[in-house]
Amino acid sequence: MQSKHFDTIVIGSGVAGLTFLHYYKKAQEAADSSKAGASPNKKLNIALFAKSDISNTNTSWAQGGIAAVDTSSIPNTDSFEAHISDTMIAGGHTNNEFIVRKVVEQGPSLMQELIKMGMPFDSISHEQIDLAQEGGHSQARIWHVKDYTGKALQQTLQNNTDAEPSVYLQEHVFVIGIKKVSEHLFEVDTYHLKTKVHTTYTTHFVVLATGGVGQLYAQTTNTDVATGDGIYVAHSLGARIQDLSFIQFHPTGLYSKNASVYLITEALRGAGAVLRNHAGENFMPRYDKRGSLAPRDIVSRAIVAEMQNENATHLYLDATGIDPVILDSHFPSIKASVKLLADIDIATDYIPVVPTQHYSCGGIEVNEFGESTVAQLYAIGECACTGLHGANRLASNSLLEGLAFAKFAADQIVDALKLASFSDPQRQIQTDTQNKYAVLKLDRAAIQNIVSKYAGVVKTTEGLLEGRLAITDLIKNAPVLDFFSIEDYETTCMSTTALLLLDNAILQTKNVGVFYNDSIA
Repeated sequence: MQSKHFDTIVIGSGVAGLTFLHYYKKAQEAADSSKAGASPNKKLNIALFAKSDISNTNTSWAQGGIAAVDTSSIPNTDSFEAHISDTMIAGGHTNNEFIVRKVVEQGPSLMQELIKMGMPFDSISHEQIDLAQEGGHSQARIWHVKDYTGKALQQTLQNNTDAEPSVYLQEHVFVIGIKKVSEHLFEVDTYHLKTKVHTTYTTHFVVLATGGVGQLYAQTTNTDVATGDGIYVAHSLGARIQDLSFIQFHPTGLYSKNASVYLITEALRGAGAVLRNHAGENFMPRYDKRGSLAPRDIVSRAIVAEMQNENATHLYLDATGIDPVILDSHFPSIKASVKLLADIDIATDYIPVVPTQHYSCGGIEVNEFGESTVAQLYAIGECACTGLHGANRLASNSLLEGLAFAKFAADQIVDALKLASFSDPQRQIQTDTQNKYAVLKLDRAAIQNIVSKYAGVVKTTEGLLEGRLAITDLIKNAPVLDFFSIEDYETTCMSTTALLLLDNAILQTKNVGVFYNDSIA
């Protein structure tokens, strides 16, 4: 049986994956028009596999917006240098400053490209974007669409993708393994979640845009597809995984006993909401001069400390001082969702909040173009460790990173494909794909509870070692299934990714950014 071949396969349909498609097409058109390549008329074919519905992504859930300097705003008090400085400060100066500058300086052109694609950013007037301010930012530079920027961005990118029929796009296709079979060729094994069919494809370039690891935790703001399987696959190929223990907890997840926690955007604090303890005190100024607008790692640890002091399960976010007109115009989704989920009117009542797993600052180590330590394997978006965030992501830099690295990667890959003489293979593949992967019967909830208990906002070395032993024992004692189950395969991936996270945490020698080990002096 011969495999179907693509020049490039993209895995994931959030901001990074869909934006990659856009810039891949633009780069190909530019190369063809310039006649610069060795074979300028060769049409490149590309596939994108989405694990779920194309819109079931963390991007769709993003509320706040995209951080980017508006070089055309009047008066213009912001600058690239200010954005770079804020990013470095938030990341504890462990960021790669070259990458920070490269991404920040790309911001204005990326925003203009989105506007051309139809992104409906909020504006004050025809010529002026309505920019918001969030924690850690010294200036208002958050481009937004009310409080559902991610949903608007996802739809804009999908509309753009729908207009491009040359892309082979498949939903509900889980990539269960990738093998590098030669210097310039990968085999990509997939499983269709609805038809239950295993299929193998070949490709010269793989682009992982698979999102984060939120489902390793018992409570997360991430979607149910964020199980870290892209990181697992990259690790299986020998790619270096960097700083996976740099997990950002969002300070203001709506207090809930559910696994998926509703996020209360940082922009609400930017508009004037303040954190309060059960005594009603605005306590954040005791922890940081920036108060409730301090970076997320500082705010999360402060909330945990206050909860411990009061023996409380949650604290409060007070938005009652914000003009109700602003709440209705800028935060309609949050107001409606909190009312629906908790029966609370945020205009008159405090919102119960708790720090919740939100974002992975580490991941698959990549260079300035998104290429991993495995040649022709790329990672973009949250699954990648680009150096932009360092030890802590500055609010709303994540969508910017996904946009920027999608462009960097697309330009690089198209150049390589146009200039190289890769031959399209006609490989014979085996038909027993489902038997190539060992699937363990593991308790997913047990993995989530262990990671949450020992790798939370505040950690200890003793706890991390205990957590690692517990995960290792689960794996060692798990039976191997004699049939393929996608749920169990996904949990098998999660167990390995959990070990990678705990191992990285154990190796950390200092507290910086989101990483805090109480055992380190």
